[in-house]
Amino acid sequence: MKNYNKVIQDIVRSMLEAGLVEEVVAFGQDPASVDILPLFITEPQDAEKVVAISYYPCSLAKLVALYGDKDKKTGMVLRPCDARALVELAKRQQVNLENIYTVGIECYGVVKDRAGNNEIYVFPGDMEIDGESKPLDEDMLAPGCLRCEYPIPTMTDVSFRLEPKGEVSVTANTEKGKEILSAAKISSTEGSPTDISAIKERAARWQEQDFGELMKMEPGERLKYWLSQFDKCIKCYGCRNSCPICYCSDCYLEPGRMLIEGEEMPPEKLFHITRLMHVGDSCVNCGQCEAACPMGIPVSKLYHMLYKELSPLFDYEAGFDLDSLPPVSSIRDEDLLKTGVELD
Repeated sequence: MKNYNKVIQDIVRSMLEAGLVEEVVAFGQDPASVDILPLFITEPQDAEKVVAISYYPCSLAKLVALYGDKDKKTGMVLRPCDARALVELAKRQQVNLENIYTVGIECYGVVKDRAGNNEIYVFPGDMEIDGESKPLDEDMLAPGCLRCEYPIPTMTDVSFRLEPKGEVSVTANTEKGKEILSAAKISSTEGSPTDISAIKERAARWQEQDFGELMKMEPGERLKYWLSQFDKCIKCYGCRNSCPICYCSDCYLEPGRMLIEGEEMPPEKLFHITRLMHVGDSCVNCGQCEAACPMGIPVSKLYHMLYKELSPLFDYEAGFDLDSLPPVSSIRDEDLLKTGVELD
């Protein structure tokens, strides 16, 4: 994967050297450490720290919304779910996409836990661990990744693809993407699109496995199941704090804000139901909420399941079209006449 990482590092370095951006936000690894960390890179020489290892410790979109400067030209190296979250945040005026240059990495899953020094890269049908090719082990992948239908970052300015023989294809999807490749002196590769039929089949299989039994339940039985899951909650706020779509600085889930009483565990049921109603229509299935939960509550399954119900009902795909607004927060008169979604 050295060639793959090198191309990404060269682009990051070139964007900074050309003055196209003032900083680049990406996952990186310090040579003296095995940890994969989010980095705000401002010096071209630090581009060598950027890596594309299949590990996803946090949401870069969330970090930029929280700590980024809307007026600063910023580059970002993103996986599709993070790129989609960035689009959703832009709709909510939390980031300024005009000042952000995005470089997207095709992603076929990330590992749940990265133990030791292992460098793991996941591909459509296999994986590479410390330079050795191995059969794909789905048990190693995060649950949301197995349900994911969007491995290709078509919504980014530049997208990367690793070809079967180890070559790297780089495509400019926008005018800003052409600027990025021009700065790096790299030609855009135009070829046949990646065949993701097997990934679509895997996503359908895992969605049926994760959602099937729940959808067969009567509404009251399904509600009882989820309330029993919420009883495990210790109100650590990990799900809220890690979710890239949760952005409110004045959150109604804070203790004493009418909805939630302080010093009570588990919290009132409205804690999770409020979050569900807030982000369910725009869930990008990044899985950060579930990964952050110390009690093992399958919250990303719940949000993703509701999103899959709402998406066809409102003809809405989160994270693609900047002009397509979140349906629950932008209800039209004709939407009130639609039926078919049971929130319980």
